[in-house]
Amino acid sequence: MVACRKTLKPNPLWDLVMAVVPLAFFLVTVPAPPVQAIQPLPSQPLTLDGAVSYGLEHNPALQATDQEIQAAEQGIRKAQADFLPKLDAGYSSTFMDDAPYMKIEGNMFQTSDPNLHRWEAQIIQPLFTGFANTAQYRNAKLQRQMTSHHRDETRLDLIRSIQRTFFQTLLAEKLLQVQRDTVRQIQDHRQNAEAYYRQGLTPQNDVLKADVALADARQKELNAAKQVRVLRLQLNQLLGLSLPTQLELAEWDETRDSYQSQLNVEELFARAERQRPELLSLDTAILQTEEGKRVAMSRLYPQAALYGTYYQEGKDFWGTENDYTNSHNGAVGVKVSLNVFEGGKTYASIREWRHKRRAIEERRQDVLRQIYVQLQDAYEQLQVSQANLQTARVAVEQAKENQRMTIAQYQQQVVVFSEVLDAQVYLTQAQANYYQSLYGCRLSWADLERAVGGSLRQGP
Repeated sequence: MVACRKTLKPNPLWDLVMAVVPLAFFLVTVPAPPVQAIQPLPSQPLTLDGAVSYGLEHNPALQATDQEIQAAEQGIRKAQADFLPKLDAGYSSTFMDDAPYMKIEGNMFQTSDPNLHRWEAQIIQPLFTGFANTAQYRNAKLQRQMTSHHRDETRLDLIRSIQRTFFQTLLAEKLLQVQRDTVRQIQDHRQNAEAYYRQGLTPQNDVLKADVALADARQKELNAAKQVRVLRLQLNQLLGLSLPTQLELAEWDETRDSYQSQLNVEELFARAERQRPELLSLDTAILQTEEGKRVAMSRLYPQAALYGTYYQEGKDFWGTENDYTNSHNGAVGVKVSLNVFEGGKTYASIREWRHKRRAIEERRQDVLRQIYVQLQDAYEQLQVSQANLQTARVAVEQAKENQRMTIAQYQQQVVVFSEVLDAQVYLTQAQANYYQSLYGCRLSWADLERAVGGSLRQGP
């Protein structure tokens, strides 16, 4: 007997279905990655005010303080909950080996089922906690103020950092341009020296001196370019932008900002004492120590609470069947408790808060002195920068004229080539000093505003 076997022909359509169905199932069940919104770039060219506004909106450090404020708000709600009644519910089951019994004159009587199921609920309403709940609620509100002061401090630090980095970037770009101009001018000097050497008018040393000066100028150019790149990264980080973002910075108009010529340090210090968030935070911390002391003193008062309970207990799961006692019951009462002795813990806690208050008061005095030093330093630096700016303007014109005269004298073979290089060094240094003084005024002004704790700008 010969067995016949039927051979199945391959079905291309079936193979395609078996390949597509698992892939479709994977695409449906696997969640798609969240799509992040593209952060819009600030308008360009970016001005200083635009940079500050954009940074205040997108900086992660400042946004973190907003979350701290929200957390403090929840702390207030948590403290408010202590004034409300608390409801607890529970279930328990007990399985005993032997049925419980009691003996009366030698006779044993069963008192309960060996298996019991109990449901219970309890509600407690605090009546008097020795002012602890009130103190904790006030402390939570003070903590909300503390986080607000911390946000103000972070905001001031961010504004100052953005302003300083913005102007430092502009200054670095100016210094980079000075170095590039220096390289170009030394190259021209080298060509002139080489031409004179070929004509036999000057020695070869002039060409070698130019090569050495050119190498030094190119090294300084590279360092200046590196500084520009680093400062731009720092500015992007402060603005909450992607670090490789290329921004076009608007040139600062020197005439736009007017510096007050009659600033009084004592008036500025009085203003700083009123509005510096560091001092306001310490003042709030002092109030918090008082509330903490009230919480500690609450242990000296009696505690009173109103309570109510209800339970069901029986041999069935719901506790409704009980052959030995009532299956359910309820009670309402008032509970009063008073701590009599705990080894001096309460008094130690009270003294602890007193010492904490004194420590914060001492710290406040130190911070106040630090603020005065910061204010005086920023004020003096502003005065120095303004004086240097006037001197630097004149020095640049003198250095340009000196370079022009020196080059003309060298062409007439009146001076040696080293004096040409010296004139170039003087001009480069004068231009660098001018830009450092120019932007130094604005940097000092930013430091002064931070020391005061607010803007000092007048007018639009």
